[in-house]
This record gives sequence, structure tokens and C-alpha cells, in this order.
Amino acid sequence: MGKYILVGANPAEDASAHRGGVLTLSKSLITYAERHGHTIEVINTLRSGFDNLSLRLRLKAGWNRVLKLLKSLRATNCSGVIILSGAGLSFYERIILSSICRWFGVKDLFVIVDGWFLDVRKAGCFKRYWLGLLLQIPHKLAACGGQWSDLFREFGVTSSHIVQIHFWLSETFAISDHHKTITLGRPLRFIFVGWMIREKGIYEILAAIEELRKSYKFVFTFVGDGALLNDVRQEIRELGWEGSVSALGWVSDAEFQHILSSADVFVLPSYAEGFPMSLIEAFSKGLPAICSDVGGISDSLRDGVNGYLIPPRQIQPIIEAMKRYLSNPQIIADHSRAALDIVKTNHMAETNCRLFFEALR
Repeated sequence: MGKYILVGANPAEDASAHRGGVLTLSKSLITYAERHGHTIEVINTLRSGFDNLSLRLRLKAGWNRVLKLLKSLRATNCSGVIILSGAGLSFYERIILSSICRWFGVKDLFVIVDGWFLDVRKAGCFKRYWLGLLLQIPHKLAACGGQWSDLFREFGVTSSHIVQIHFWLSETFAISDHHKTITLGRPLRFIFVGWMIREKGIYEILAAIEELRKSYKFVFTFVGDGALLNDVRQEIRELGWEGSVSALGWVSDAEFQHILSSADVFVLPSYAEGFPMSLIEAFSKGLPAICSDVGGISDSLRDGVNGYLIPPRQIQPIIEAMKRYLSNPQIIADHSRAALDIVKTNHMAETNCRLFFEALR
């Protein structure tokens, strides 16, 4: 049995209303390690992605994580380190942690969870060269989809240093035992789950709703908090959409699962994603999905099979995808079956957590 370190979210220090993707991954990795007789220490990275911590406080927190890793690696033989990383400043801090692992001769698995990192393709030559060198530091890089694997290879990482994984459904999240069936004559129910910010495609969704309401009756529910929540609520009131469009904020886990189970189609036109947990949750309830073709989404969302892939930052593709379901709701049953199948094939916690620890052997 091994001693491992996780640089990720510490569930014991979570006081948020929303579990978040990193917290879901961290909880499952901790549970897997303990279930299989390992010990695992957590170096906490937990914070909201939308707080206003100053640069000084962020640097101080990063420095404390560096010191904690150094202390832990000196104190005991370590079987491996799992490092969950964002983009931007978080990436550079985590690369320092990966360098420390290499210095101590300890294997690490480096997991970039922030889809904005894929924008490095647009960087200049010098930055691309520099990032290519940094990506050589980790023992292994986890790729949660084909776009991630392609990016790492473009930056000179060999295939032998890339571990193909999928993110997974929380073990406390129930998978539906039946696919969606639609009662003709009932308005379809669409749902968005995520942070209420511009980058999640909120304005594009509102524009699509406004256009489609001219010809179709349907229900749309926003679940999530963020900078645009009050703006969305105000627009709903001003346009007289109460009764068919609602913005709930974050809700309890039990209420969320009930709301998601009652919906018919999931919508997430994000500008960037690593791989959204909300998509896995929607699939687990048998919901087909309309999502932007960003990050690792296309590895599990198959266009025309369990939903529709659309380009980001555009309104008309959202309208056309929603219209396909509104005009022909019978296809939801087939797409729903495929959605449930992909969860069981790609997104089970035990299977994917095992890949993390096997990469460190």
C-alpha cells in the first residue's frame, strides 16, 4: 500500500454551495485511495474561481503549498503525487510543484482541468517554446479528451507520457435506470447548469430563448450562481418570461438531482471547458446535450447521437439545435439511451481513479 499526495481541493475545508469540478475529482480520488488501503495527504487548493483574492494573497497561498510539499516529501517515502492545475498563474505554481517532485525522484501525474489552457495554441512562438519545455517536467500528463492529447503532442510531449482519462460522476450521484420518454403536447424542458457568467454562453442562451419563444412553447431553467444571475432574473421579469423561464441559483444536491431528472435537454454553450462535470451529471439522468465543441466534450458528446455539438460564441447554432428537439421530440428517447450508455462507458469513478494511481506506479 502506498502513501500519496493530492494537490487539489480538500473536502474538509469546503463551505461552498457548489461542489465544483475539482472538488468532485478530489473527493473521488481520496475515497479511492482509502478504499484500496492507501494513505493520501491533501495539499489544499480550494477556492472559488470567481473570488477576488489579491495577487499577493494568491502568491502567499502558492508559496505555502510549495513549503508543504517540500516538508511532506522530506518526511516520508511517497509513492506519487497527483497535481490538479488550472490555467494562468495556477499552472505555473503547479509546475513548480511538479519540479519539486522531479527533484525528489517522485512520480507525479499533472492534470490541467481548465479549458482556457487550450488557448495557448494562439500564443506567440516564444511562449509556445517556453510552455513546451514546462510540459516536459511532469512524469505524466493526463488528457481528458482528444483535443488535450493533440495539444500536448503539438508541444513536444511524447505519447508515452500522456495518460488518457475521463472525468467522472460523483459516486453519490444516482444514474437513471431508464431513458427519457416525451409525452406529446407537454412543453419540452431545457436546463443550463453552471456559473452564471458570460463565458458560459449565458447571453447567447437568452438570445436563443427570445427567438424560439416566437414559435415554440418550452420551459428553460438556469441552475447556478455568478455575476449574471441577477441580470438574468431581471431580464426574465422585464420580458414577461415568468412561468416558463427561471434562474434558481445554486440548490441543494437533492433538489438539483430532482430538477435535473425532470428536465429533457441540457444546454451548455461555453467558450471554454476542460470537461464539464455538469455534462456528465446531465448524461447520468438521460438528458441529451447541446454543448460547444470545446475541451474534451466531443469525446463523449457525439453529434447527432446523444446531443449536438455547436461552435462557441454563436447564437444561431443554439437556436437550430434546440429547434431540432422542439420540432421532433421523439429523437430525445434515442439520444437519451446513448447519453446513459456513455456515462457507464467513460465516466465511472472507480475506473478512472484507477488510471490515476496506475500512472504513478
